[in-house]
Amino acid sequence: MSLATRRVAAFVWAGMLATPLFFAILAVGRPPRPEIQMPEFGRVFVWIALAVAALAIVTSRALPRFVGPRGEAAPRGALAFARLLIAWAVLEGAALFPLVCYLITGDGLLFLATAAALFAHVSLFPTEGRWANLAAQPLPSGGGKGRMVR
Repeated sequence: MSLATRRVAAFVWAGMLATPLFFAILAVGRPPRPEIQMPEFGRVFVWIALAVAALAIVTSRALPRFVGPRGEAAPRGALAFARLLIAWAVLEGAALFPLVCYLITGDGLLFLATAAALFAHVSLFPTEGRWANLAAQPLPSGGGKGRMVR
């Protein structure tokens, strides 16, 4: 487990966290134009955004366990990085979706869904313990060794 790989992961983590934060600042700083606003969809989008955030939080915790190398074994540091990257990407999408909905509806409650996804993202910082845990998790079973199940 290379310390350099974990440092790169921390840099990527920060970049992926900053993207929704900067987009939120832009969304708040530039309110939607009235001609494109659809406030009647506000509550529906709030519920959809909350559902997307909840699903993303669950997926970001469950999906990385199934990630493993095909064929030859990969270095454990690369495996931990790939698993974290997948989790972060899922959460970043879930954080950006409510912000786009905010631009359409102008409903401030959508920031709750963004905050939930960002909190989950913050909780996945690549600490030394988390890094070692993800690198040490067993690889997914080979099953059919790349063959489709019929």
